[in-house]
Amino acid sequence: MTAIIYLVGRAIRRFGLPTLVAMLPALVYAQPTVEDQLVKALTTNSSGELVVLRDTGLFTIKGGASTRIPLPMNNPQAHASTLAKGADSSVYLGGPGMGVWRYDSAGERWQSLNKTLPSLDVTAIAAHATQPATLYAYYLDKGMFRSIDGGDEWVKVDNGPREPVQAFLHSDMPGSMESGWLFAGTTRGVSRSMDCFCLWGDAGDLRGTVSAISYDPAAPVNVYAVIDGAIYHSADGGQNWTSLQVPQTVTAVVFSPILGLVVGTATGNLLFLNAAREWVRIDE
Repeated sequence: MTAIIYLVGRAIRRFGLPTLVAMLPALVYAQPTVEDQLVKALTTNSSGELVVLRDTGLFTIKGGASTRIPLPMNNPQAHASTLAKGADSSVYLGGPGMGVWRYDSAGERWQSLNKTLPSLDVTAIAAHATQPATLYAYYLDKGMFRSIDGGDEWVKVDNGPREPVQAFLHSDMPGSMESGWLFAGTTRGVSRSMDCFCLWGDAGDLRGTVSAISYDPAAPVNVYAVIDGAIYHSADGGQNWTSLQVPQTVTAVVFSPILGLVVGTATGNLLFLNAAREWVRIDE
């Protein structure tokens, strides 16, 4: 419904109300609902509401309704593909051709964090679990960059794992010699390193291209990875993995402070795992 309202508004401005009245039946028939659009990435905002990235745009889900957040760039070369949530609950958006952006929910505007990045062709982003000013950005051909001042200055810190990174996160899981761990979903599986970038190693023997990765901030040893439309769970920080059966093809995952484990699917549905271990659809 949100997608239809958005398009109706555009049509009024472009064609005028009388023309729109004639066009409306065909417009409504032709446009898919928001729920029909593949979920590309998920995170949550400061209120714990889901933030959903689809091909049609970025949305927040509250009270069974979707609200569109305008994207920061209206450029055919910009492809939003990755989301992250900062330690202060700031929402970050990135992707090839657009670099990294931070959303100011109070002012409802985006701030570019690209001034000192080497290019806009960011593949994946992550935010530090406990340090609000620390951010990470990965480039396929350049490696990993870090900012410790909220995105003003970026510095290359590592080449990253041997295989290309598709998604990654920072976790405050215990056991690091620094402040936490980086988990990277690669074309081979999940790689893991302390955030001192001392050494990248396999996180267990899970194999395949990881398209999304998340963890439970309240219990950081619980890590979740999406491979080939299926989701896997590790209860020991990536040492061992088990498959979670989901009735649809999974494309995105996040651990919500309100709902717990939430997945997005190829058909656009959002599902959460309830206390009875059943997948329940989230109304939009």
